[in-house]
Formats: sequence, C-alpha cells, structure tokens
Amino acid sequence: MPHLAELGAGCGMGNRMTGLFRVIFLAGLFAGSISTAVGQVLDQLYDNQKSAPHLELINGAKSSIDIEIYSMKNSKFLNALKSAIKRGVKVRIVQEPRPVSDPCLVFNRITAGDDAKCVEQKSFVAFVRKNQGKYVPFDKGLCGIPDSNCFQHGKIIIVDKNIILMSTGNFNSSSFCDEAENPTVCNRDFSVVSRDPDVVKTVQKVFDADVAGRSVDVAEILRTPEARRVTISPLSLDPIVAFIDSARKSIQLQNQYLKNPDYNAALVRAARRGVKVFVMVASACAFGRPKPTQVEQWNQVYGEFDAAGIHTKTFNASIPIGGRPGYLHSKAILVDSERAWVGSVNGSTTSLTLNREYGLFSNEAQVVRELGTVLYSDYVQKGTQSWRDSLRCKRDYIKPQIPDDGDDTNDGQDKD
Repeated sequence: MPHLAELGAGCGMGNRMTGLFRVIFLAGLFAGSISTAVGQVLDQLYDNQKSAPHLELINGAKSSIDIEIYSMKNSKFLNALKSAIKRGVKVRIVQEPRPVSDPCLVFNRITAGDDAKCVEQKSFVAFVRKNQGKYVPFDKGLCGIPDSNCFQHGKIIIVDKNIILMSTGNFNSSSFCDEAENPTVCNRDFSVVSRDPDVVKTVQKVFDADVAGRSVDVAEILRTPEARRVTISPLSLDPIVAFIDSARKSIQLQNQYLKNPDYNAALVRAARRGVKVFVMVASACAFGRPKPTQVEQWNQVYGEFDAAGIHTKTFNASIPIGGRPGYLHSKAILVDSERAWVGSVNGSTTSLTLNREYGLFSNEAQVVRELGTVLYSDYVQKGTQSWRDSLRCKRDYIKPQIPDDGDDTNDGQDKD
C-alpha cells in the first residue's frame, strides 16, 4: 500500500471534492482495521493486475476445481488447469457459450477459420472432457427469465470444496494484465478469496445445479443463514440496493457502467440524505464514440447524480494499468469505509436480474484497506475526467478498442 504522504501529495488538496474523498479514504484505513481485529481472517482481496491469485489456487488444488465463467482464454491459466488434471484433480467447468463480441464459440468444433487462440480454447474443452472432467455450456433456461437474453457472467473458482475465488474479471490476459499475451488494454479488476465455509457451501449449491443443467431455487438458497454474505443473480438487485441504503457516511463505488434505475435511485437517495457518494465508471468512449441514445442516457443518469450531489469521475485509456492503456472493468462498493461488496455484477438490469452472477460482502480489514487504497488511487489519477468531458472522447481511442474479455460492450445493459 502506498505511503499516506504519497497519497496526500496526489490528491489535489485545493479540490474540495478530492480532499473530501481523501478524508473518507484515510478514515477507512483505521475503521477497517478495528472491525476485524479479533477473529479468524476469512477473506482477502487482490488487485488482479498486481497479484492475481488464480494460478496459485489452481496449482494448489488437491482433489477438485469447479469453475463458472463468462470467458476464459489465458494460456497460463488453461495450462495450469491441464497440469491439475494430469495430477488427478477433478475439473468441472460451466461457461457462457456465446460471449458478446467474441467470434470463438468454444463448444463448436474446430474450423479452418478459427485463429490460434480459439483453437487453443476448443482443444482445451476436448482435453477436459477426454480426461474425465466436465465442461458444459451454461443452460439459458437457468436464467432469471428462462430463455431470455441472459448470460453466465459470473467469475468463480471453487478449490477442494473449501476455498472460493470470486472475481470482477474474466480469466483472460486483460484481467491478469499478462504481458506474455500482449493485451490491447489492461483492466482494473479485483478478486476476493474466501475460506468461509458458509460462502463456499452457498455458491457450491448453485454451481452443482448449473453444471448439471438443473434448475435451482436461488431465492430459497439465499434465505438460508449461511448465505448472508453472498449475492447471486438473478437476485442481486435487492441485496445490493439494501447495501447502498445502509450507508450513513460515505459510498465509494466503481462499476463498468450504471444503467439500472433502482440501483441508481439508491445512490441518489443516499446522496440526498447526506451520504458522501463517489462514483467512478468506464469512459463513455471506451469502445468508440457513443451513440446519440447513449449520450442521452448519460445526460439523464449523471445529470441526476450531479443534482443530488454525487461526485462522478470516469476512467479512460489515458490512465495506465500495468504500463498499458487501462480499462475500468471492476464492480466494487465500499460503504462507510468499513464494509465492502465485490463481484461480477454490473449496474445493468441484465446483470442484476437475469444473469448468473456472484458477489461477496466483507468487512475484513485487509479487504477494506486494499479496496479503499485502489478506489482512492484511481479516483485521484491525473487523467480522470468528468462524465461530461468523457462524452467528448478527448482521452480515449476514437475507433473501438474492445478488451479481449469481450463482455459488456458499449450497449452493455442487454449484453452483459
């Protein structure tokens, strides 16, 4: 974590908004430490670009690895899974069959038109199946509304049925910022690793149903006492809104975009009752110039935010991550500098109420501190823009530069 003096030097104390953000951030360093000073540490948060824990988990697996994922292309990750299978680990995978903007349909046969990366993925599917593993496409009938335009957009790994990783990013080179694969951009993404048996048990129930293509009553699972720290879409909206509504002092939030009216209304309510709300979203021009309908939507959403006193900044490609153009792909909320939520759920109706998605609430000291540090650092970056300036595309590419994740493109609400 950076030294506090270094953080202060970059905050622009003449800027009242940034100075207030710094006060909230510093308070979080100490509030988070107090909240979990006693008891077992169950959760740990990672900045994927710096220290993604995925390979360590895979390499340490002894008996089983269960994965539910939207997109999974990174060669190091696939090779680690192959090694696990060769040493006798049972691997089961559920994956989205048709990611947005990704021409590679991994469950189809290899064709002459497939590029090398697509061939690698399709060959990996065959390898898992050939070696007594299970690798299946997510059944769209399991969505919030069966057969709707929904996705398996969650990003989880369960190892040996006793440890779980929940990520905001896919298992791709942009999320890991893997230089060996030369990603066009590197994403801001987080992962939380939890050893809480209640969390593992809750998610395992849903995964076991999904991998079997069997319908599961998510509402019933979420009513159990052990599910209190977990969000699962298609039922993520209410707990996330309740989390926002619980704020009394501050909310610090990163999300790829914010389009759901109920989610946004909760942020507005918080600001109007005196909560200091700081929002950061991906640039309006991350995929090229926004369409008129998108400009209209931004004016409506962020104009209302302005009127309520919400402080909004945008993350653009001029802000480097791992020495490459950055893209904000994270989905994280910090409430009152002491309670966090991290997950795969974007601020869209599709993510919140249709998809299969996962998220985790935590008040662990390390989670609060690390998340607060990155949220603060991103917010005070010199290259950030107001939402109005973002619409002018002055700091982003004019032609589309889609991250290799391919999820959540510019029309996102119905495509994530």
